Amino acid sequence: MEVKKSLPPGTIYNSSTTNTPTTINKIYYNEANASLNKVIPDSQVWIRVNGFTDTESIVKELVNEGIDNLIIEDVFHLTQRSKIEEIDNGFFAIIKTSTYKKEHFEHDYLSIILKDNLVFTFNDKPSEILNVIEERLNNNQGSIRKHNARYLFYTIIDTLMDNNIIFENEINNLLSVWEEKIISDKAKNIDKLHQIRKEILIIKTNIYSLVTSLDLMDDFFKKPQVNEFKKYYQDFIDHLYRLNDKLNLDWENVKTLNDMHMNNINERTNVIMKILTIFSATFIPLSFLAGVFGMNFTNMPILSNANGVWIFVGLCVMIFVIMLGFFKYKKWF
Repeated sequence: MEVKKSLPPGTIYNSSTTNTPTTINKIYYNEANASLNKVIPDSQVWIRVNGFTDTESIVKELVNEGIDNLIIEDVFHLTQRSKIEEIDNGFFAIIKTSTYKKEHFEHDYLSIILKDNLVFTFNDKPSEILNVIEERLNNNQGSIRKHNARYLFYTIIDTLMDNNIIFENEINNLLSVWEEKIISDKAKNIDKLHQIRKEILIIKTNIYSLVTSLDLMDDFFKKPQVNEFKKYYQDFIDHLYRLNDKLNLDWENVKTLNDMHMNNINERTNVIMKILTIFSATFIPLSFLAGVFGMNFTNMPILSNANGVWIFVGLCVMIFVIMLGFFKYKKWF
């Protein structure tokens, strides 16, 4: 992903690397009806922007609605941290989501603007999450059409957070599987565990940024955009804090699993070294005997004995057994 370099504040710089064609759909709705790109009297408006290839059209749409240049800059700057901040007559939010599908991790960047009775959503590739919300709105499921755009803004950020909660549950399940593998000492390669660790760090950072941005916002529940739906936002923030706590536990869990895996490796290494040491120790006296009897002395009675070789073999076996018995008595193996 490209990043902005040496440009003045407020400069519009598209950092998206996807080639998704830009579509700008305006969804008008009130309690009775919902329509795509067709104005309805006394309606709220949801403007869905997919794809950033046509930067000029998107910027023009935002400027027409009086959105500040610094906010527009953040919309296109996909390396921005997750946050919710206050703007004139509304909020600006950046929510990053993670999903786990078919053993692959995927990430989505969505920015949302609430201004008066208008909600903007931006993503550089199609979003299944927003498709679900649009379907609910069109089919009049839930309470979206019964309320103003402020409730739609809440619904979007809450649904995105629910998606991250589902992702955390998937991570937790994966960690449980890895725990069983490591405890049973069947995990020889933990590359996938390191990938899970990376994903936990990513979502943990994103959620912490959201928590921090809300903590920095003075009298959040007294904002007119929030006060009307205070109980919903309280529930959203509760989910946010609980998710943050769970991710902290997952982070500690994955570090513990990594330590357990390293302990398993060290234990296997120690067992191998112990066995090699025992064999080396038992063969030291045998090597000494072989050296003695291999000397070219003129007179060595056992060499002229008809059973000399068997006496030597018996002596070696006896020493070997005695040493093993001694090691067993000392509980060295």
